[in-house]
Amino acid sequence: MKTKQLLLSTCALILLATLSTIARADPVILTLPPSVIVQAGGSAGVIGTLANQGDPPFNIISWNINLGNPLLTFDDTGFQGAPLVLNSMEQFGPTNFFDVFADITLAPGNYVGTFTVMDTARNLDVTSTFVITVTQGQVVPEPASMILLASGVGGLFLARRRRHS
Repeated sequence: MKTKQLLLSTCALILLATLSTIARADPVILTLPPSVIVQAGGSAGVIGTLANQGDPPFNIISWNINLGNPLLTFDDTGFQGAPLVLNSMEQFGPTNFFDVFADITLAPGNYVGTFTVMDTARNLDVTSTFVITVTQGQVVPEPASMILLASGVGGLFLARRRRHS
């Protein structure tokens, strides 16, 4: 009977020790704005922070940006300046991580994007999801419309000048 209690107590302690390490929150935090607004044909910067609030160091091996539509593209030059390693209690940012570009033909609406930073040495990925709101681009008159408008105004000017002389 005592052996059975000892065995159960040992199993309970091992289980508690294992669960506490599994349940521990990930100390690496990636913070991005919840939404980004960009005009069709324009761009917007995405400012973020990557912080390691615990041990061991976080090795920035690679990252991935998914914007949910091929007409949304990005320039991640800002994040390329990130340190290769974030030691305990270090952070990178707030700074411009990347820019989002919306093609002029992209329909207005909401698109979901994700940004993931990977540490393959620790087998740890940190992901942040955000919404990209695309608004209608400004309508730019085409050159033929401008020529037609100019010829109409010029014709009115000549007609008025002829009437006064």
